Amino acid sequence: MRMTIKRVAFISDLQVPFFNEAAVKSVGKFLTKWHPHQTICIGDEIDLPQLGGFNAGTIDEMVGNINDDRIQTQQVLSYLGVTDVLGSNHGIRLYRSIKKRLPSFLNLPELQYEKFMGYDKLGIKFRPYGYDWAHGWTAVHGDAFPLSQVPGQTALNGARRLGKSVVCGHTHRLGQSAFTEASRGQLGRTVWGVEVGMLVDLSSTGMAYTRGYANWQTGFAVAYVQERRVQIITVPINADGSFIFEGKIYK
Repeated sequence: MRMTIKRVAFISDLQVPFFNEAAVKSVGKFLTKWHPHQTICIGDEIDLPQLGGFNAGTIDEMVGNINDDRIQTQQVLSYLGVTDVLGSNHGIRLYRSIKKRLPSFLNLPELQYEKFMGYDKLGIKFRPYGYDWAHGWTAVHGDAFPLSQVPGQTALNGARRLGKSVVCGHTHRLGQSAFTEASRGQLGRTVWGVEVGMLVDLSSTGMAYTRGYANWQTGFAVAYVQERRVQIITVPINADGSFIFEGKIYK
């Protein structure tokens, strides 16, 4: 009897309009051929710099155009075939901004994040508190975890707290790590922490605050799932947007 193996793709931290166009183009080409059952955006799909706390009360609140950024975000997510979007610290800027300035607007249905972003019309499920996507695994943005400069360690910090394996974004780092319980020579439970990299452009104006220096890695991740069996592969993307997956070059 042939067993169905589910394919899941993970992307994170596009931060539109500051996304890496070459990387997004190659990932989109790959996903079209790979045909994932789900493509999960771990959050920070839009940047919303106008609503950032550091811009409050300054002329930078007027930088760019939120509607243009929203439309472009919808286009990029549609191109990538995204099925699920997780809540994140950039997305929550909308809620925080309304709460501080016009709290009476919080009850307006059109200003609920998934409505504001048009995800209901795109058929994208918004998951504000994370998503248990496989047995023993959850996906969350990662901004609530203790941060590490070592790729995979922030997600592992979260996994050890939650008692389940974690896929996260937020750090802009790509990697995975694990922690295994063992006693008297017997291996016990293993939890994994996986960080799925970024698709933001470090050289963009929106990332100027880093002054061009950042311990970040461009990439994404995919998973194969068969009942309780889960295998995750992190995929680094080169500076020109190209990458290799299962013996094929995508660019």
